[in-house]
Amino acid sequence: MRTTFLHSCLLFALLVVPAARSQTPDAQAKFRLAQGLEQAGEYERAAELYRQLLNVEPQNYAIFDGLHRSLMSLKRYDEAIAVINTRIALFPNDIPLRGMLGTAHYRAGNEQEAMDVWNAMLSMGSPNVQTYRHVAAVLIENRLLDRAAEVYRKGRAALDDPALFSMELAQLLAASMDYAGATAEYLRWLSQNPAQVGFVQNRMATYSWKADGRNAAIATVRSAMSSQPDDLHLHEILGWLYMEGKDFQQAFDVYRTIDRLTRANGVAILGFADRAFRERVYDVAAAAYGEALESPLPPQRLPQARYGAACAAKELQVVRDSSQGFTSPGLRPASESRTRYAGALAAFASIVEEYPSTEFAARSLYQIAMIHLRQYYDLDQAMRALDGVLAAPAVPTALRTDARLRLGEISIARADTLRAAEVFTAVVNLPSATPDQSDEARLRLAEIAFFNGRITDAMALLDSISVNSRHDFANDALHLQAILEENSTAAPAALAIYGRAEYIARQRKNTEAISLLADIVARYPQAPIVEDALLRTGALYADAGMLQESLSAYDRLLTDLRDVCRMPDRALFRKAELLQFGLQKTPEALAAYERLLEEFPTSVLVNQARERIRRLRGEIL
Repeated sequence: MRTTFLHSCLLFALLVVPAARSQTPDAQAKFRLAQGLEQAGEYERAAELYRQLLNVEPQNYAIFDGLHRSLMSLKRYDEAIAVINTRIALFPNDIPLRGMLGTAHYRAGNEQEAMDVWNAMLSMGSPNVQTYRHVAAVLIENRLLDRAAEVYRKGRAALDDPALFSMELAQLLAASMDYAGATAEYLRWLSQNPAQVGFVQNRMATYSWKADGRNAAIATVRSAMSSQPDDLHLHEILGWLYMEGKDFQQAFDVYRTIDRLTRANGVAILGFADRAFRERVYDVAAAAYGEALESPLPPQRLPQARYGAACAAKELQVVRDSSQGFTSPGLRPASESRTRYAGALAAFASIVEEYPSTEFAARSLYQIAMIHLRQYYDLDQAMRALDGVLAAPAVPTALRTDARLRLGEISIARADTLRAAEVFTAVVNLPSATPDQSDEARLRLAEIAFFNGRITDAMALLDSISVNSRHDFANDALHLQAILEENSTAAPAALAIYGRAEYIARQRKNTEAISLLADIVARYPQAPIVEDALLRTGALYADAGMLQESLSAYDRLLTDLRDVCRMPDRALFRKAELLQFGLQKTPEALAAYERLLEEFPTSVLVNQARERIRRLRGEIL
């Protein structure tokens, strides 16, 4: 059978030659005309020309194929069947021809005749892999996916090879939404190709992103593990599936087993901890780092694990601060203002002391700087730590650039815009800076231009930014751009005052900044920027611990300016936060969050509002 099939393919290749080799000039011209008519959709005329040519050269495959295509396009299936049968009489062992015959019967509505033809193909000679593949391909072309799968299974049995067609079957079953079956076939293929775990994951990713596909895959993998409990590759697939579904607690259990099976001494758990941290699942990451540190980790891995654990502790505190409303200094309990990050600071400091010449020492110094800058607003301590980063012997290039950006921030906070502009300009011109770092430096330069009243320069710099929306500075850039575009023509004087107020606010001179913002509201009540001025006033009052004054600013937005307010949902959410965390007025806070859900159901703050409502009601999250 194999010799016959190869002979057929060779004959096909010899016949499909340019028509000019076997045709007269008139025939060549007629053939080209037929092709042109077919391409133009003139199938009727093309078929007539192809038929005339085929009568002269009945063995010419190119002419036969043109006639077959044209007749199928015209849905003249009975004529196509006759033409195909005539050619089969000339080439009785041609497998592709019989596939065409079955397709013509099927599209003519003769399903049983089609199946008889395709089944007969499987019986021609001894069992052959390519024959089964060809028949399955024809069935798939006709969207008979279940029958194509059955052909693959028949071929597997006939050729006595249980692993045969695993990849083809897997893809076919996945397309049919038989995710359990597809997973079983991928696992079968993986058992024959154990080094291809990543390849299998990529294929399974076509359905593992869906809950039903992922759940079916998990059940199938777990079923396979019942008979192969120590199969490492099954555990790797299972752990990956759990992480695809963001179920990191289940994945953690799997990686414990992977670590044991590979005798990794905690290295596999450490790798999982890093992945969980990147996914921002900080509680699971912290637990995994702790478990890795309790394992007999190789000494060279200890700094990585300790740094990861310290970062997870810091981020967990940030999350707690956010959930408790401690995002403004005025809402933070004085007794806790300098203690909440003490554990993380101590952990980073110990890494710097014990591993002084490593990358992790430099990274720890940067984290220390960020805590002092973002959480405590201790500019001196932050600057000392950043200087340490720049002096570190093993600082990565990207981290060095981040340190420069933060030093530029500190210069603005110290009212040294000349020094800040030098730093940010240097980053923009730095070949090693990442696109995000360059964009952030441009944003800071645009802010400096805005602070100094150079609105045109600020807008030009913002226009040069290709903001990555996942980056922290993206919202700041978009917000500033919107303010400038709305007010540069409509209210340039008010915009200049707002820029001055924002500059003073960066130095934590809240009283002076609030005075300037109040001047905008009083002098330019019709300017678009009044809404931004009141929102900023409310935030500055909250930062200063003047909570009633902050509440009044938000209430004015929600009452006096309600008809023109562009961001009432934001004002209402901030008011609710003040009531909940600052003034401790739970019923009023709950009412404000519920009002947000009712009046602004499409707001981006809806999910946060729902979570706050559940917490206020005492529901378990």
